[in-house]
Amino acid sequence: MSNELPLYYAIMKHFANDKPDCTEGVMHDLAASYSSYKLFTRKDIDEALATAKENGLLDECDWEIDANNELRTYYIANEFGKDMIARYIG
Repeated sequence: MSNELPLYYAIMKHFANDKPDCTEGVMHDLAASYSSYKLFTRKDIDEALATAKENGLLDECDWEIDANNELRTYYIANEFGKDMIARYIG
């Protein structure tokens, strides 16, 4: 695991593919590498995505109510976010 990106960077890199996704999608894609991390929880991933939105890296692009009657917010990297991801994470 020592060669992996920090969790927050991996979350941001997940959005470099130009596809919208939600917390559950991020967790599904990163689970194999990061599920043992203490901060790999829905609450913490939600917070990371909301912080990235507030910092101008991601935009909200859709939402839905899931089977558990919980709000799912979808995000996508905007042009500034894609540039920052490419520039600083690779």
